Amino acid sequence: MSRTVLFFIVALITVTMNVSCQTKDRSMELRQIFEEYIKYHNAHETNEILSFYSEDFILFFTEYDVEVDKDGLVDILGWDKGVNGHIAYEDLTIEQDSISGLFTEQNDFLKLIGIQELKASVTYRFDASGKIVKQAYTLLPDQPSIREKIHPCVQWAKANRPFELQDIYPNDQILFNEESGRRWISLLKEWEEAVKPQ
Repeated sequence: MSRTVLFFIVALITVTMNVSCQTKDRSMELRQIFEEYIKYHNAHETNEILSFYSEDFILFFTEYDVEVDKDGLVDILGWDKGVNGHIAYEDLTIEQDSISGLFTEQNDFLKLIGIQELKASVTYRFDASGKIVKQAYTLLPDQPSIREKIHPCVQWAKANRPFELQDIYPNDQILFNEESGRRWISLLKEWEEAVKPQ
């Protein structure tokens, strides 16, 4: 074997090892960032959560083909806080610039309407500095319908709390912000108490 060929093989092995080490280091870095992000998310620390996103961040709901920017995300985080939301994950796949997995969401709003949890496939994409630039949220098939589950409460509220319902459910649309979340919890508890068998 010539020196030239031997040098080429050694150089190729060295480059391959370096790339492998860099990929492993990057994966470890992203996982650490991600775990910190989830910790703040479940603690509802809005300012800390926002620090994980890039300025041009986009949240994409694939089911509805809807995009939400970083400013709009503030209200969604507020909703999570208002309804005491909690997310858990499993089956994470970590690549060079993304983390994907199966996510389970639980909160007091869902429980009060008879939904124990919602499951979704979520992918986070990161830039070179470790900031989240995009989050794609895809609800798994056969998940319970929120609209159907809140229907009994909505019908009761139309007769008993029409002005409150108008404020938090205008045009049959839930307003996703912290105040709305807290008011929905209050309304649902009142409805639950009102229809409870005596």
